[in-house]
Amino acid sequence: MRLSPQALQIGYDPERDRLTWGSWDIHCGQSLEVLFPDRLGGGTWRRVSFEYNDAGWYMPGQPGASPVGL
Repeated sequence: MRLSPQALQIGYDPERDRLTWGSWDIHCGQSLEVLFPDRLGGGTWRRVSFEYNDAGWYMPGQPGASPVGL
């Protein structure tokens, strides 16, 4: 049997106020390497971290970019 790689996107579980990746929870301050979309319709792999404040989840150094859906 041939296995195909599964592309997962970062999700958000509002009941637990947690970012998720598959069945895995992403915690505040955790860093990951994600495929970050660019203006040309493609993407580049970048190491980012996920933080949380009164405005919600964000990625330092990436103003206006949401981690949900990466």
